[in-house]
Amino acid sequence: MFFCYPKRPYGVVSRAIAALACQQLLPLSVLQLANIMHFIADDTARHRLSNNASCIRPGSSVELHNTDTNERGWLQVVYPAQASYRRGCISIVSPLGAALIGKAPEASIELTVLRQRLHFRVLTVLNVTHRQPRRS
Repeated sequence: MFFCYPKRPYGVVSRAIAALACQQLLPLSVLQLANIMHFIADDTARHRLSNNASCIRPGSSVELHNTDTNERGWLQVVYPAQASYRRGCISIVSPLGAALIGKAPEASIELTVLRQRLHFRVLTVLNVTHRQPRRS
């Protein structure tokens, strides 16, 4: 996911920073954990997320713009068991995944990984809802 690289080209370090931003890192900060728990466990938030089609939630496909490098790309926000950096699926408990939960298009994201600030803007959010077939 080249679009997650920091502004300055550091070669191997740039790849490591991009990978760490999208990988599950433990322990989480208290704020990240509170943010995740709020959107997963809270029935009110879950209802608000399900009614807002443009809000990022687990399963959302997101187009991001790296405002430092002017690169853009797509990723999918998923639960930890489904995360795969190579497939572009990032965990909700990764630094970037935790920062994205609850955001809508045009939101700005800023996070720091290995003392490198990464700046993103959410361009597009796609959510697919699978409905149960009607029974006659």
